[in-house]
Amino acid sequence: MNFKHRSLSSKDRKNKMKKTGSIAVFLLATLSVLSANTDNRLWRLKDDKSVYAELVNYDEGTGDVHLRINEEEDIVYPFDQFQVIDKAWLVEWLEFSEDLNIKVEELGGSLSSYQSQGKYPTDFYVYEPSNGLAGDERSLLILFHPGGKGARLLKRFLESSEETKTVIVACDTFRNTGSNVEKEKALYDRFVELLPFIEATVVHNSTKLYMGGASGGAWRAFHYAAWIERPWAGILSMGGWLGGKDYYDLEYPKMKVAFVNGNQDHAANQYVEPDTEVLEKRDCEIAVIAFEGGHQVAPVSAQIKALYWLTNQEEYFQEQ
Repeated sequence: MNFKHRSLSSKDRKNKMKKTGSIAVFLLATLSVLSANTDNRLWRLKDDKSVYAELVNYDEGTGDVHLRINEEEDIVYPFDQFQVIDKAWLVEWLEFSEDLNIKVEELGGSLSSYQSQGKYPTDFYVYEPSNGLAGDERSLLILFHPGGKGARLLKRFLESSEETKTVIVACDTFRNTGSNVEKEKALYDRFVELLPFIEATVVHNSTKLYMGGASGGAWRAFHYAAWIERPWAGILSMGGWLGGKDYYDLEYPKMKVAFVNGNQDHAANQYVEPDTEVLEKRDCEIAVIAFEGGHQVAPVSAQIKALYWLTNQEEYFQEQ
Protein backbone atom coordinates (compact mmCIF):
# COMPACT_ATOMS: atom_id res chain seq x y z
CA MET A 1 0.00 0.00 0.00
CA ASN A 2 1.41 3.34 -1.02
CA PHE A 3 0.98 6.27 1.36
CA LYS A 4 2.44 8.76 -1.06
CA HIS A 5 -0.85 9.24 -2.87
CA ARG A 6 -2.03 12.83 -2.83
CA SER A 7 -4.59 13.71 -0.20
CA LEU A 8 -8.06 14.42 -1.56
CA SER A 9 -10.25 17.29 -0.50
CA SER A 10 -13.88 16.48 0.31
CA LYS A 11 -14.87 17.93 -3.07
CA ASP A 12 -12.30 15.80 -4.90
CA ARG A 13 -13.55 12.71 -3.13
CA LYS A 14 -17.16 13.40 -4.07
CA ASN A 15 -16.18 13.82 -7.71
CA LYS A 16 -14.19 10.60 -7.62
CA MET A 17 -17.09 8.71 -6.09
CA LYS A 18 -19.43 9.93 -8.82
CA LYS A 19 -17.16 8.46 -11.46
CA THR A 20 -17.71 4.93 -10.09
CA GLY A 21 -21.42 4.99 -10.93
CA SER A 22 -24.45 4.71 -8.70
CA ILE A 23 -24.20 0.93 -8.25
CA ALA A 24 -20.58 1.07 -7.18
CA VAL A 25 -21.25 3.96 -4.80
CA PHE A 26 -23.93 1.91 -3.08
CA LEU A 27 -21.64 -1.07 -2.80
CA LEU A 28 -18.84 1.04 -1.37
CA ALA A 29 -21.08 2.29 1.39
CA THR A 30 -22.01 -1.29 2.27
CA LEU A 31 -18.69 -3.06 1.84
CA SER A 32 -16.67 -0.52 3.78
CA VAL A 33 -18.44 -1.87 6.86
CA LEU A 34 -18.56 -5.57 5.97
CA SER A 35 -15.01 -5.96 4.70
CA ALA A 36 -13.00 -3.44 6.66
CA ASN A 37 -11.11 -6.01 8.70
CA THR A 38 -9.97 -8.54 6.11
CA ASP A 39 -8.55 -8.63 2.60
CA ASN A 40 -9.15 -12.37 2.17
CA ARG A 41 -12.32 -13.04 0.19
CA LEU A 42 -13.94 -14.96 -2.64
CA TRP A 43 -13.25 -13.09 -5.87
CA ARG A 44 -15.76 -13.51 -8.71
CA LEU A 45 -14.63 -13.06 -12.30
CA LYS A 46 -16.66 -12.17 -15.37
CA ASP A 47 -16.30 -15.68 -16.79
CA ASP A 48 -18.16 -16.94 -13.69
CA LYS A 49 -15.01 -18.45 -12.25
CA SER A 50 -14.09 -17.62 -8.67
CA VAL A 51 -10.99 -17.75 -6.51
CA TYR A 52 -10.53 -17.39 -2.75
CA ALA A 53 -7.45 -15.27 -2.19
CA GLU A 54 -5.85 -12.38 -0.32
CA LEU A 55 -5.55 -8.98 -1.97
CA VAL A 56 -1.89 -8.01 -1.98
CA ASN A 57 -2.14 -4.84 -4.07
CA TYR A 58 -4.30 -2.98 -6.56
CA ASP A 59 -2.47 -0.61 -8.90
CA GLU A 60 -5.01 1.91 -10.17
CA GLY A 61 -2.60 3.11 -12.86
CA THR A 62 -2.02 -0.23 -14.56
CA GLY A 63 -5.27 -1.86 -13.46
CA ASP A 64 -3.34 -4.85 -12.10
CA VAL A 65 -4.88 -6.70 -9.17
CA HIS A 66 -2.33 -8.82 -7.31
CA LEU A 67 -3.83 -11.75 -5.38
CA ARG A 68 -2.18 -14.44 -3.23
CA ILE A 69 -3.64 -17.92 -2.79
CA ASN A 70 -2.96 -19.91 0.39
CA GLU A 71 -0.19 -17.45 1.29
CA GLU A 72 1.99 -19.04 -1.42
CA GLU A 73 0.77 -18.73 -5.02
CA ASP A 74 0.66 -15.24 -6.57
CA ILE A 75 -1.54 -14.32 -9.50
CA VAL A 76 -2.38 -11.03 -11.25
CA TYR A 77 -5.74 -10.22 -12.87
CA PRO A 78 -6.77 -7.07 -14.75
CA PHE A 79 -9.32 -4.91 -12.93
CA ASP A 80 -11.89 -5.26 -15.74
CA GLN A 81 -11.95 -9.04 -15.36
CA PHE A 82 -13.76 -8.79 -12.01
CA GLN A 83 -17.50 -8.60 -11.47
CA VAL A 84 -19.09 -5.34 -10.29
CA ILE A 85 -19.16 -6.12 -6.56
CA ASP A 86 -15.46 -6.95 -6.56
CA LYS A 87 -14.62 -3.81 -8.52
CA ALA A 88 -16.41 -1.79 -5.87
CA TRP A 89 -14.47 -3.56 -3.14
CA LEU A 90 -11.18 -2.77 -4.90
CA VAL A 91 -12.08 0.91 -5.09
CA GLU A 92 -12.84 0.89 -1.36
CA TRP A 93 -9.51 -0.79 -0.64
CA LEU A 94 -7.62 1.79 -2.70
CA GLU A 95 -9.37 4.66 -0.99
CA PHE A 96 -8.31 3.30 2.39
CA SER A 97 -4.80 4.70 1.90
CA GLU A 98 -6.25 8.04 0.79
CA ASP A 99 -8.48 8.16 3.87
CA LEU A 100 -5.46 7.39 6.00
CA ASN A 101 -3.50 10.25 4.49
CA ILE A 102 -6.39 12.63 5.07
CA LYS A 103 -6.63 11.59 8.72
CA VAL A 104 -2.89 12.05 9.23
CA GLU A 105 -3.07 15.50 7.67
CA GLU A 106 -5.92 16.45 9.99
CA LEU A 107 -4.03 15.30 13.08
CA GLY A 108 -0.74 16.87 12.06
CA GLY A 109 1.57 13.93 12.72
CA SER A 110 3.75 12.09 10.23
CA LEU A 111 3.22 8.70 8.56
CA SER A 112 6.03 6.63 7.09
CA SER A 113 6.23 3.17 5.55
CA TYR A 114 9.36 1.01 5.53
CA GLN A 115 10.53 -2.37 4.38
CA SER A 116 13.21 -4.00 6.49
CA GLN A 117 16.37 -5.41 4.97
CA GLY A 118 17.72 -8.92 5.31
CA LYS A 119 16.52 -12.46 4.76
CA TYR A 120 12.92 -11.56 5.67
CA PRO A 121 11.96 -8.18 4.12
CA THR A 122 8.94 -6.98 6.09
CA ASP A 123 6.73 -3.94 5.56
CA PHE A 124 5.87 -1.84 8.59
CA TYR A 125 4.22 1.52 9.15
CA VAL A 126 5.08 4.26 11.61
CA TYR A 127 2.95 7.09 12.97
CA GLU A 128 4.77 9.83 14.88
CA PRO A 129 2.42 12.26 16.66
CA SER A 130 2.66 15.99 16.17
CA ASN A 131 4.46 18.01 18.86
CA GLY A 132 5.76 14.77 20.25
CA LEU A 133 8.26 14.21 23.02
CA ALA A 134 12.01 14.42 22.56
CA GLY A 135 13.63 11.30 21.14
CA ASP A 136 14.98 10.03 24.44
CA GLU A 137 11.55 10.37 26.05
CA ARG A 138 9.37 8.77 23.37
CA SER A 139 7.43 5.57 24.02
CA LEU A 140 7.21 3.11 21.12
CA LEU A 141 4.34 0.62 20.71
CA ILE A 142 4.74 -2.20 18.17
CA LEU A 143 1.37 -3.62 17.09
CA PHE A 144 0.37 -6.92 15.46
CA HIS A 145 -2.84 -7.45 13.50
CA PRO A 146 -4.27 -11.01 13.58
CA GLY A 147 -4.57 -10.95 9.79
CA GLY A 148 -1.23 -9.32 9.06
CA LYS A 149 -2.75 -5.98 8.02
CA GLY A 150 -0.56 -3.45 9.78
CA ALA A 151 -1.82 -0.33 8.05
CA ARG A 152 -5.43 -1.06 8.95
CA LEU A 153 -4.55 -1.45 12.62
CA LEU A 154 -2.37 1.66 12.55
CA LYS A 155 -5.30 3.71 11.27
CA ARG A 156 -7.32 2.73 14.34
CA PHE A 157 -4.58 4.12 16.62
CA LEU A 158 -3.92 7.53 15.10
CA GLU A 159 -6.05 9.49 17.57
CA SER A 160 -4.80 7.69 20.67
CA SER A 161 -1.22 8.13 19.43
CA GLU A 162 -1.80 11.86 19.12
CA GLU A 163 -3.43 12.14 22.54
CA THR A 164 -0.81 10.18 24.46
CA LYS A 165 2.21 11.12 22.25
CA THR A 166 3.02 7.45 21.76
CA VAL A 167 4.82 6.46 18.56
CA ILE A 168 3.02 3.57 16.85
CA VAL A 169 4.57 0.90 14.64
CA ALA A 170 2.31 -1.64 12.94
CA CYS A 171 3.70 -4.66 11.09
CA ASP A 172 2.46 -6.54 8.04
CA THR A 173 2.97 -10.30 7.52
CA PHE A 174 2.56 -11.39 11.16
CA ARG A 175 -0.80 -13.16 11.34
CA ASN A 176 -2.61 -15.98 13.11
CA THR A 177 -1.30 -19.40 12.13
CA GLY A 178 -3.37 -21.67 14.33
CA SER A 179 -0.21 -22.40 16.35
CA ASN A 180 1.35 -24.09 13.30
CA VAL A 181 4.86 -24.80 14.61
CA GLU A 182 6.63 -24.41 11.28
CA LYS A 183 4.88 -21.14 10.39
CA GLU A 184 5.37 -19.74 13.88
CA LYS A 185 9.08 -20.54 13.79
CA ALA A 186 9.35 -18.64 10.49
CA LEU A 187 7.51 -15.64 11.94
CA TYR A 188 9.65 -15.71 15.07
CA ASP A 189 12.82 -15.68 12.96
CA ARG A 190 11.36 -12.81 10.96
CA PHE A 191 10.67 -10.73 14.06
CA VAL A 192 14.11 -11.42 15.51
CA GLU A 193 15.52 -9.90 12.33
CA LEU A 194 12.92 -7.11 12.10
CA LEU A 195 13.07 -5.80 15.68
CA PRO A 196 16.62 -4.34 15.51
CA PHE A 197 15.69 -2.67 12.22
CA ILE A 198 12.67 -1.00 13.87
CA GLU A 199 14.76 0.02 16.88
CA ALA A 200 17.38 1.61 14.64
CA THR A 201 14.84 3.30 12.36
CA VAL A 202 12.33 4.76 14.83
CA VAL A 203 13.65 7.16 17.48
CA HIS A 204 12.50 6.16 20.96
CA ASN A 205 13.61 5.50 24.52
CA SER A 206 14.78 1.88 24.66
CA THR A 207 13.28 1.50 28.15
CA LYS A 208 9.86 2.59 26.85
CA LEU A 209 9.34 -0.23 24.36
CA TYR A 210 5.91 -1.85 24.21
CA MET A 211 4.11 -4.45 22.12
CA GLY A 212 0.47 -5.30 21.64
CA GLY A 213 -2.29 -6.19 19.28
CA ALA A 214 -5.80 -7.45 18.81
CA SER A 215 -6.80 -11.06 19.47
CA GLY A 216 -4.02 -13.27 18.07
CA GLY A 217 -1.86 -10.18 17.68
CA ALA A 218 -1.82 -9.81 21.47
CA TRP A 219 -1.10 -13.56 21.79
CA ARG A 220 1.97 -12.97 19.62
CA ALA A 221 3.08 -9.93 21.62
CA PHE A 222 3.00 -11.89 24.89
CA HIS A 223 5.11 -14.71 23.46
CA TYR A 224 7.70 -12.44 21.86
CA ALA A 225 8.08 -10.58 25.14
CA ALA A 226 8.95 -13.89 26.79
CA TRP A 227 11.21 -15.20 24.02
CA ILE A 228 13.09 -12.07 22.93
CA GLU A 229 15.15 -10.30 25.54
CA ARG A 230 14.53 -6.57 25.75
CA PRO A 231 13.60 -4.20 28.57
CA TRP A 232 9.93 -4.64 27.58
CA ALA A 233 7.87 -2.04 29.39
CA GLY A 234 4.45 -3.51 28.71
CA ILE A 235 1.81 -5.22 26.59
CA LEU A 236 -1.45 -3.80 25.22
CA SER A 237 -3.80 -6.77 24.85
CA MET A 238 -7.12 -6.15 23.06
CA GLY A 239 -9.23 -9.28 23.22
CA GLY A 240 -6.03 -11.28 23.67
CA TRP A 241 -4.74 -14.02 25.94
CA LEU A 242 -1.55 -15.93 26.73
CA GLY A 243 -2.77 -18.96 24.81
CA GLY A 244 -3.70 -21.41 27.54
CA LYS A 245 -1.71 -23.70 29.81
CA ASP A 246 0.85 -24.53 27.11
CA TYR A 247 2.18 -20.97 27.49
CA TYR A 248 1.86 -20.46 31.25
CA ASP A 249 5.47 -21.47 31.96
CA LEU A 250 7.10 -18.96 29.61
CA GLU A 251 9.56 -16.51 31.15
CA TYR A 252 7.41 -13.39 30.91
CA PRO A 253 9.39 -10.32 31.99
CA LYS A 254 8.34 -7.93 34.71
CA MET A 255 6.21 -5.38 32.86
CA LYS A 256 2.84 -3.66 32.71
CA VAL A 257 -0.05 -5.46 31.00
CA ALA A 258 -3.32 -3.82 30.00
CA PHE A 259 -6.17 -6.18 29.13
CA VAL A 260 -8.60 -4.06 27.10
CA ASN A 261 -11.67 -6.17 26.33
CA GLY A 262 -15.24 -5.74 25.21
CA ASN A 263 -17.75 -6.62 27.90
CA GLN A 264 -19.32 -9.13 25.47
CA ASP A 265 -16.01 -10.73 24.45
CA HIS A 266 -16.76 -13.93 26.34
CA ALA A 267 -13.93 -15.96 24.79
CA ALA A 268 -11.18 -13.53 25.78
CA ASN A 269 -12.74 -12.54 29.09
CA GLN A 270 -12.65 -16.10 30.44
CA TYR A 271 -8.84 -15.95 30.31
CA VAL A 272 -8.35 -12.62 32.09
CA GLU A 273 -8.24 -14.08 35.62
CA PRO A 274 -5.99 -17.11 34.93
CA ASP A 275 -3.67 -15.02 32.73
CA THR A 276 -3.49 -12.33 35.41
CA GLU A 277 -2.53 -14.96 37.98
CA VAL A 278 0.29 -16.23 35.73
CA LEU A 279 1.59 -12.75 34.99
CA GLU A 280 1.42 -11.51 38.56
CA LYS A 281 3.68 -14.41 39.55
CA ARG A 282 6.18 -12.81 37.15
CA ASP A 283 5.79 -9.49 39.02
CA CYS A 284 3.75 -7.94 36.20
CA GLU A 285 1.40 -5.07 37.00
CA ILE A 286 -2.07 -5.63 35.53
CA ALA A 287 -4.87 -3.29 34.48
CA VAL A 288 -8.22 -4.46 33.11
CA ILE A 289 -10.13 -1.95 31.01
CA ALA A 290 -13.61 -2.84 29.75
CA PHE A 291 -15.67 -1.22 27.02
CA GLU A 292 -19.09 -1.79 25.52
CA GLY A 293 -18.51 -4.26 22.70
CA GLY A 294 -17.33 -7.70 21.66
CA HIS A 295 -14.18 -9.25 20.20
CA GLN A 296 -12.77 -6.20 18.47
CA VAL A 297 -10.13 -3.49 18.44
CA ALA A 298 -10.72 -1.25 21.43
CA PRO A 299 -12.37 2.12 20.79
CA VAL A 300 -10.22 5.24 20.98
CA SER A 301 -11.33 6.16 24.50
CA ALA A 302 -10.22 2.78 25.86
CA GLN A 303 -6.97 2.92 23.88
CA ILE A 304 -6.16 6.31 25.38
CA LYS A 305 -6.82 5.13 28.92
CA ALA A 306 -4.63 2.05 28.38
CA LEU A 307 -1.77 3.96 26.77
CA TYR A 308 -1.71 6.62 29.47
CA TRP A 309 -1.54 3.89 32.10
CA LEU A 310 1.09 1.84 30.27
CA THR A 311 3.33 4.83 29.64
CA ASN A 312 3.13 6.01 33.26
CA GLN A 313 1.42 9.33 32.59
CA GLU A 314 -0.27 9.46 35.98
CA GLU A 315 -1.33 13.09 35.55
CA TYR A 316 -4.04 11.88 33.16
CA PHE A 317 -5.75 9.87 35.88
CA GLN A 318 -5.40 12.67 38.40
CA GLU A 319 -7.40 14.89 36.06
CA GLN A 320 -10.24 12.41 35.63
